[in-house]
Amino acid sequence: MNGKGVKARWWARTATAFVCVGAAVTAAAPSAFAGATGCNDRTCIAVAGSGLRVESVTASTTWNGDFNGHLHIYGGGIDRNSATGFWGYHQKFTVPVGRDLPNGSVLCAEGWEHTGGGLQLRGRACAEVHF
Repeated sequence: MNGKGVKARWWARTATAFVCVGAAVTAAAPSAFAGATGCNDRTCIAVAGSGLRVESVTASTTWNGDFNGHLHIYGGGIDRNSATGFWGYHQKFTVPVGRDLPNGSVLCAEGWEHTGGGLQLRGRACAEVHF
């Protein structure tokens, strides 16, 4: 093989290395996500955090959305259920997280009413963690 082919391959590898290093530096840049809140049916979610760092996730009920049952928070490696009981407005179930979650993680809160016939979904509110 001539010297030009070797030199061209060396430049290609070097350029690829620079692109990879640049991508790693870009990925470490500060994130723009600053927390989220939202409700669906009778259930609400509130995500506290900044960037990809999530400090806590809270599930609650809406105004006049009271029920007897439990709240469920899941996503991004989290899967926690509250105690079963009465959930009224201003009562909150909070899961401390205190870590970065993967970009694109979706966190959800569900309200489950316990009825004589089983469980009834009372809403699923979700928020996405992203740059």
